[in-house]
Amino acid sequence: RISRDGVPPTSQMQLQFARSLGKSGSRDVVLELLHEGDVTSTLADSLWKEFSKVAVSSAATGEEWNTKFSEQGQFDMTFGTMDIFFGGLEGLIGSPSVHVLAAMRAEHSDAPDSTIKWTTGNYGVETTARTEWCFVYSPEEGPEQVGLTSWPTETKNADEHKRRKPRDRSALNHILADLNRKLKDLNQVELDVTELLGAVLYTGPMFEKYNTVNRGGALNTEQPEF
Repeated sequence: RISRDGVPPTSQMQLQFARSLGKSGSRDVVLELLHEGDVTSTLADSLWKEFSKVAVSSAATGEEWNTKFSEQGQFDMTFGTMDIFFGGLEGLIGSPSVHVLAAMRAEHSDAPDSTIKWTTGNYGVETTARTEWCFVYSPEEGPEQVGLTSWPTETKNADEHKRRKPRDRSALNHILADLNRKLKDLNQVELDVTELLGAVLYTGPMFEKYNTVNRGGALNTEQPEF
């Protein structure tokens, strides 16, 4: 990725190099370049990190290990019309509200599908959008606020001590402050609480709903009905 003089090559330079190598190079030249770039050592480092993760994983099969963000046949890409292309997200889900937090609460708690249950494919969590909103936004009020005696939790692919636990507002504020401190040191725009809430929601069961819309679920009738 770095040339001999320390200057990163452009994409055009990389393309020209690949073409030149294909025309006048050889397998031995490629092998020499790999040795020179210490590719084997770098690859070994990456593989070792993954092997270390597998060693402590509770997954019983390779399929279980590979189901964090992928599910067989769960999401199918779909093509739309030019009207849909130029309409963008607003054409599918409407214009965003300037009152972000209130809109997030309404979309998760008061929408037609807010109380429809579904079970995630990766960890077997049976939940609803309203439950997930309360789990993230107001866990202090307990699962009773959505008519439950306990919060939905993983039923597979997770040891008991690794199962998710709600974070109260003080914990979220601490995480937000820590992230913003790091962003500020990098001269980057800081996050607000709605962005943090969205990120936390996405790392839980809601990622299935979000991805279904983003990957064409609003158009493809073969997508899961949430």
